[in-house]
Amino acid sequence: MGGGTDTTANLFCFVVYYLGHYPEVKQRLQQELDTVLGNDLTKSLTNKQLDELQYCDAVIKEVYRLSPITFIIGRVNTEKDMVGGFNWPEETSFMILYSALMKRKEYWTDPEKFDPDRFYKIDENDKYSLEKTHVKKSFTIFGGGIRICPGRKLAMIELKCLLALIYKKYDLEMADINEPLHYVPGMITFCKDLMIKVKPRKF
Repeated sequence: MGGGTDTTANLFCFVVYYLGHYPEVKQRLQQELDTVLGNDLTKSLTNKQLDELQYCDAVIKEVYRLSPITFIIGRVNTEKDMVGGFNWPEETSFMILYSALMKRKEYWTDPEKFDPDRFYKIDENDKYSLEKTHVKKSFTIFGGGIRICPGRKLAMIELKCLLALIYKKYDLEMADINEPLHYVPGMITFCKDLMIKVKPRKF
Protein backbone atom coordinates (compact mmCIF):
# COMPACT_ATOMS: atom_id res chain seq x y z
CA MET A 1 0.00 0.00 0.00
CA GLY A 2 1.35 3.41 -0.90
CA GLY A 3 4.73 2.31 -2.27
CA GLY A 4 3.71 1.30 -5.77
CA THR A 5 4.33 3.48 -8.79
CA ASP A 6 0.61 3.65 -9.69
CA THR A 7 -0.32 4.74 -6.19
CA THR A 8 2.39 7.39 -6.18
CA ALA A 9 1.26 8.73 -9.57
CA ASN A 10 -2.37 8.88 -8.44
CA LEU A 11 -1.54 10.68 -5.22
CA PHE A 12 0.56 13.13 -7.22
CA CYS A 13 -2.51 13.92 -9.37
CA PHE A 14 -4.54 14.64 -6.22
CA VAL A 15 -1.80 16.93 -4.93
CA VAL A 16 -1.77 18.86 -8.22
CA TYR A 17 -5.56 19.16 -8.04
CA TYR A 18 -5.53 20.58 -4.50
CA LEU A 19 -2.67 22.97 -5.23
CA GLY A 20 -4.63 24.18 -8.26
CA HIS A 21 -7.52 25.10 -5.97
CA TYR A 22 -5.42 26.57 -3.17
CA PRO A 23 -2.95 28.97 -4.80
CA GLU A 24 -1.81 30.30 -1.41
CA VAL A 25 -0.63 26.79 -0.49
CA LYS A 26 1.11 26.42 -3.84
CA GLN A 27 2.85 29.77 -3.35
CA ARG A 28 4.05 28.78 0.10
CA LEU A 29 5.30 25.45 -1.25
CA GLN A 30 7.23 27.19 -4.01
CA GLN A 31 8.73 29.61 -1.50
CA GLU A 32 10.04 26.64 0.47
CA LEU A 33 11.45 25.10 -2.70
CA ASP A 34 13.22 28.35 -3.58
CA THR A 35 14.68 28.63 -0.08
CA VAL A 36 15.86 25.02 0.20
CA LEU A 37 16.89 24.32 -3.39
CA GLY A 38 18.24 27.74 -4.40
CA ASN A 39 18.19 29.25 -7.88
CA ASP A 40 20.29 26.67 -9.74
CA LEU A 41 17.78 24.51 -11.62
CA THR A 42 20.47 22.11 -12.88
CA LYS A 43 21.56 20.70 -9.51
CA SER A 44 20.33 17.31 -8.35
CA LEU A 45 18.33 16.98 -5.14
CA THR A 46 20.15 15.75 -2.05
CA ASN A 47 18.83 13.74 0.89
CA LYS A 48 19.44 16.73 3.15
CA GLN A 49 17.31 18.97 0.93
CA LEU A 50 14.48 16.43 0.83
CA ASP A 51 14.50 16.25 4.63
CA GLU A 52 14.26 20.05 4.78
CA LEU A 53 11.13 20.13 2.60
CA GLN A 54 8.86 19.92 5.62
CA TYR A 55 5.98 21.94 4.17
CA CYS A 56 6.08 19.80 1.04
CA ASP A 57 5.78 16.76 3.31
CA ALA A 58 2.84 18.39 5.08
CA VAL A 59 1.04 19.11 1.78
CA ILE A 60 1.31 15.46 0.72
CA LYS A 61 -0.05 14.21 4.04
CA GLU A 62 -2.96 16.67 4.12
CA VAL A 63 -4.00 15.78 0.56
CA TYR A 64 -3.96 12.10 1.47
CA ARG A 65 -5.96 12.74 4.65
CA LEU A 66 -8.79 14.29 2.63
CA SER A 67 -8.51 12.12 -0.49
CA PRO A 68 -6.88 8.79 0.37
CA ILE A 69 -5.87 6.55 -2.51
CA THR A 70 -6.80 3.51 -0.42
CA PHE A 71 -9.52 4.03 2.15
CA ILE A 72 -9.88 0.68 3.93
CA ILE A 73 -7.48 -1.74 5.54
CA GLY A 74 -8.12 -5.36 6.50
CA ARG A 75 -7.00 -7.12 9.66
CA VAL A 76 -7.64 -10.53 11.28
CA ASN A 77 -7.41 -10.95 15.04
CA THR A 78 -5.40 -13.89 16.36
CA GLU A 79 -7.28 -14.20 19.66
CA LYS A 80 -10.61 -13.24 21.22
CA ASP A 81 -11.02 -9.52 21.59
CA MET A 82 -13.54 -6.80 22.45
CA VAL A 83 -14.01 -4.14 19.79
CA GLY A 84 -16.74 -1.51 19.80
CA GLY A 85 -18.36 -3.04 22.87
CA PHE A 86 -18.74 -6.48 21.26
CA ASN A 87 -16.85 -9.71 21.86
CA TRP A 88 -15.28 -11.12 18.71
CA PRO A 89 -13.91 -14.66 18.33
CA GLU A 90 -10.41 -15.29 17.07
CA GLU A 91 -9.83 -15.21 13.30
CA THR A 92 -12.50 -12.55 12.77
CA SER A 93 -11.89 -10.44 9.66
CA PHE A 94 -12.16 -6.69 10.18
CA MET A 95 -12.39 -4.05 7.46
CA ILE A 96 -11.32 -0.72 8.91
CA LEU A 97 -12.65 2.37 7.13
CA TYR A 98 -9.68 4.52 8.04
CA SER A 99 -10.65 7.26 5.58
CA ALA A 100 -13.40 8.05 8.11
CA LEU A 101 -10.89 8.07 10.98
CA MET A 102 -8.95 10.80 9.20
CA LYS A 103 -12.02 13.07 9.27
CA ARG A 104 -13.41 12.45 12.75
CA LYS A 105 -13.96 15.57 14.84
CA GLU A 106 -12.74 13.69 17.91
CA TYR A 107 -9.28 13.43 16.35
CA TRP A 108 -8.98 16.39 13.98
CA THR A 109 -9.59 20.12 14.23
CA ASP A 110 -11.83 21.35 11.38
CA PRO A 111 -11.56 17.93 9.69
CA GLU A 112 -13.16 19.00 6.39
CA LYS A 113 -10.75 21.91 5.97
CA PHE A 114 -7.71 21.61 3.70
CA ASP A 115 -4.78 23.02 5.65
CA PRO A 116 -1.28 21.47 5.51
CA ASP A 117 -0.37 23.41 8.66
CA ARG A 118 -1.95 20.63 10.71
CA PHE A 119 1.11 18.51 9.79
CA TYR A 120 3.63 21.34 9.87
CA LYS A 121 5.65 22.03 13.03
CA ILE A 122 2.90 21.20 15.50
CA ASP A 123 3.51 22.48 19.04
CA GLU A 124 1.53 22.76 22.25
CA ASN A 125 0.30 26.29 21.41
CA ASP A 126 -0.68 25.39 17.85
CA LYS A 127 -4.34 25.54 16.79
CA TYR A 128 -3.93 21.94 15.63
CA SER A 129 -2.49 20.64 18.90
CA LEU A 130 -5.32 18.07 18.96
CA GLU A 131 -3.61 16.22 16.13
CA LYS A 132 -0.41 15.84 18.13
CA THR A 133 -2.19 13.41 20.42
CA HIS A 134 -4.15 11.43 17.84
CA VAL A 135 -2.29 11.64 14.53
CA LYS A 136 -0.27 8.45 15.06
CA LYS A 137 -3.42 6.36 15.55
CA SER A 138 -5.83 8.10 13.19
CA PHE A 139 -3.58 8.94 10.23
CA THR A 140 -2.75 5.86 8.19
CA ILE A 141 -1.26 6.91 4.86
CA PHE A 142 0.80 3.70 4.73
CA GLY A 143 -1.13 1.42 7.08
CA GLY A 144 0.28 0.54 10.48
CA GLY A 145 1.68 -2.11 12.75
CA ILE A 146 3.92 -4.91 11.53
CA ARG A 147 2.19 -4.82 8.14
CA ILE A 148 2.91 -1.17 7.45
CA CYS A 149 3.89 -0.55 3.82
CA PRO A 150 7.59 -1.44 3.34
CA GLY A 151 7.83 1.06 0.48
CA ARG A 152 6.58 4.06 2.47
CA LYS A 153 9.92 5.87 2.58
CA LEU A 154 10.51 5.35 -1.15
CA ALA A 155 6.98 6.60 -1.90
CA MET A 156 7.53 9.83 0.04
CA ILE A 157 10.91 10.35 -1.66
CA GLU A 158 9.27 9.88 -5.08
CA LEU A 159 6.45 12.29 -4.29
CA LYS A 160 8.67 14.97 -2.82
CA CYS A 161 11.07 14.70 -5.76
CA LEU A 162 8.20 15.02 -8.25
CA LEU A 163 6.75 18.05 -6.50
CA ALA A 164 10.14 19.71 -6.02
CA LEU A 165 11.37 19.20 -9.58
CA ILE A 166 8.09 20.27 -11.21
CA TYR A 167 6.90 23.13 -9.00
CA LYS A 168 10.40 24.59 -8.75
CA LYS A 169 10.48 25.15 -12.53
CA TYR A 170 6.83 25.39 -13.56
CA ASP A 171 3.50 26.88 -12.61
CA LEU A 172 0.64 24.40 -12.86
CA GLU A 173 -2.92 25.71 -13.07
CA MET A 174 -6.24 24.01 -13.57
CA ALA A 175 -7.46 24.25 -17.15
CA ASP A 176 -10.97 24.73 -15.73
CA ILE A 177 -11.12 25.59 -12.03
CA ASN A 178 -14.73 24.38 -11.90
CA GLU A 179 -13.97 20.99 -13.44
CA PRO A 180 -14.16 18.19 -10.85
CA LEU A 181 -11.38 15.67 -10.47
CA HIS A 182 -12.25 12.60 -12.52
CA TYR A 183 -11.32 9.42 -10.70
CA VAL A 184 -12.35 5.79 -10.48
CA PRO A 185 -13.05 4.71 -6.87
CA GLY A 186 -12.19 1.23 -5.67
CA MET A 187 -9.75 -0.60 -3.44
CA ILE A 188 -7.23 1.79 -5.01
CA THR A 189 -8.59 5.10 -6.31
CA PHE A 190 -7.26 5.92 -9.77
CA CYS A 191 -7.10 9.40 -11.26
CA LYS A 192 -8.80 9.14 -14.66
CA ASP A 193 -7.69 12.45 -16.11
CA LEU A 194 -6.60 15.88 -14.94
CA MET A 195 -6.49 18.79 -17.36
CA ILE A 196 -3.93 21.43 -16.39
CA LYS A 197 -2.01 24.32 -17.91
CA VAL A 198 1.79 24.30 -17.51
CA LYS A 199 4.01 27.31 -17.96
CA PRO A 200 7.57 28.18 -16.87
CA ARG A 201 7.85 30.06 -13.59
CA LYS A 202 8.99 33.67 -13.65
CA PHE A 203 11.89 34.31 -11.28
